[in-house]
Amino acid sequence: MHRMDEKEIGNHKNISNYRKKELGLFAAKKAIIIGLDAPLTNSILKYSAKGKLPNITRLMKNGVWAENCLVPHPTITPPNWTSIVTGAWPGTHGITCFHMHKPSWPLDYCPQAFSSFDCQAEYIWEAAAKVGKLTILLNYPSTWPPRGKNLIQIGGAGLHINSWRIDRDGNALSLFYIQHTVADEQLISTEEYPLADVVKLKKADGWKGFEQRSYLEAEVKLGYRNTYDKVQPVKAFIIIHGSEEGAYEKISLALEKDTTKILFTLKEGEWSQRQQLTFETDRGKKRCIFKAKLIELSPDGKKLRLYFTPFCQMDGWSYPSEIATELENTPGLPMKAMESGLRLGWMDSETWLEIMREEITWLGEAAANLLKKHEWTLFFMHAHSPDHFYHMALNIIDPQVCKDEALREEYLRIEEEMYICLDWMIGKILNEADEDTLIFIVSDHGATPTEGHIEGDFKGFTINTVLREAGLLTYNEDEESKYYWGKVGKIDWSKTKAVPQRSCYVYVNLKGRDPYGIVELEDYEKVRDEVINALYEYTDQKTGKKPIAFALKKEDARILGLHGDRIGDIVYGVRAEISGEHGRQLTTGEYGVGSMKGLLIISGPNIKKGHILKRTVWLTDIAPTICYLLGLPIPRDTEGSIIYQAMENPDYLSEELERLKRNYDRLKIAYEGQSRLTHEYR
Repeated sequence: MHRMDEKEIGNHKNISNYRKKELGLFAAKKAIIIGLDAPLTNSILKYSAKGKLPNITRLMKNGVWAENCLVPHPTITPPNWTSIVTGAWPGTHGITCFHMHKPSWPLDYCPQAFSSFDCQAEYIWEAAAKVGKLTILLNYPSTWPPRGKNLIQIGGAGLHINSWRIDRDGNALSLFYIQHTVADEQLISTEEYPLADVVKLKKADGWKGFEQRSYLEAEVKLGYRNTYDKVQPVKAFIIIHGSEEGAYEKISLALEKDTTKILFTLKEGEWSQRQQLTFETDRGKKRCIFKAKLIELSPDGKKLRLYFTPFCQMDGWSYPSEIATELENTPGLPMKAMESGLRLGWMDSETWLEIMREEITWLGEAAANLLKKHEWTLFFMHAHSPDHFYHMALNIIDPQVCKDEALREEYLRIEEEMYICLDWMIGKILNEADEDTLIFIVSDHGATPTEGHIEGDFKGFTINTVLREAGLLTYNEDEESKYYWGKVGKIDWSKTKAVPQRSCYVYVNLKGRDPYGIVELEDYEKVRDEVINALYEYTDQKTGKKPIAFALKKEDARILGLHGDRIGDIVYGVRAEISGEHGRQLTTGEYGVGSMKGLLIISGPNIKKGHILKRTVWLTDIAPTICYLLGLPIPRDTEGSIIYQAMENPDYLSEELERLKRNYDRLKIAYEGQSRLTHEYR
């Protein structure tokens, strides 16, 4: 098929839509899919209306926003990002929660679901590779180790670059453990903080190049927390400088007691420049980059807080491995910017925002670099900042939950600044897109507040409590001992008939299937009925409301896209206001400032302009829509539908095929006529 180029048709921006359809110009050639984890669409609309998000606003004006984008149940990260890139429901692709459980495993064994080996469906890039198309993946969860040909991949073994939820042998980590290359963030402090390195300052001694006035010093070790490899920490020295008046005003960090070995010098509130260190590990020397901030230094030197970002390895997370070298000088840091440092009291909200900016900056710059240097067809990326923000702050920014107006305003400012930074990232990526590129902004789920608007709403509600009161779950002691799925706690398995597991499942403790099983096969249905009855009968004493929205036997959960041997014997969902932000809540849940709905914005060739799409769209619809618009093979296990209502001309492909057929018929007639012409000379 011949497509006219610009020399033949002129600038096709000025050609009518009718003429574009005739020329086949509605066919997109590439697609960029930018994933934001757990954003709130209403917040995006609010900041867009204020003029704070120019790039997102432009995409909505030039494209389609899906008002009813629904996500699979459970409303949680690994399964839903996997549904986006396979077009398959969780029961089909097999990633059925944040954690994984397979037959014959103990019911308390649930490693995290971040290995691509656990995905039973074909990824869209595996399908695209069949026709020679290259895909770039940047920080896309649950996709490591890399699968497929014609693939460039950065990260995917966790939620952030240099953050691993599978170990070095490819085994998934349990609970919510994370390992880092090279090492996790640190806080050096003179006061007790959870997980901080507490130091005792003493008078400085033996420094070369310093006058030994009233300086103070401490020895520290860097790079030992939550390490992916066996890392030998680096010894370093802090020196606190005294002024002529005797007050302490700045610190330095050095690798030796020598002014020529100083890495940085900081005053209170200052960040260092990006630093580089080499660590000895059991897999050789590893270069890494990091930054540090002096969060607190009292004039008397008694209070010190020095924060170190994660020590980020500069390679080891790309496929092919040499791709990482293209990104060595990328601004920002390839790190996780979780809310843990804020929760632990290490930092204030502004410092947390600053480390979010570091990560988002790196993702935007890395994306632009990769898009510029390679001939690609598909680009998928994921940024996790909104999810971390709402886990920390959603209760704070909801005025019906948080009555502290000053605190609420503080975190609303952080929310706004976070979205401004994400919008900058999107703009950086859009700069590398041309008019033949489809743009998708998508999310895996939303979030709702974890506190009821009436004080005490559903406080203390757990599925454990329901099953225990029904006599189905028994502990060795009177108290529940803070049992949580994935952790043994103090369950008495010899008396337990059913146990909650992961975000939305209850398992019967079945003899012959489960290692601790006591329920006979003939009693299986009876116990399942008892579980469902207990869930439905439970009433919150304070509100008189039922927390359980639905409870289904596993075979009935197929209507949710859940089936197979990786889901529980009972699947349940809860009201939007139940604690947990997201996961077990209904996919249509709306509560307070929160919503569980997904975000979907589409812009590009053959996409309507400034249109609000009312129809229900599922995350499973994204992959087949991309393939339809790009003319790519559909992934083998796709179950979603094509979002025709987003298109200016949903019939463009059939019209194109009809045009080709007409041209073929004309060519055939011309050829046959020409072949009948003969000239004979005798």
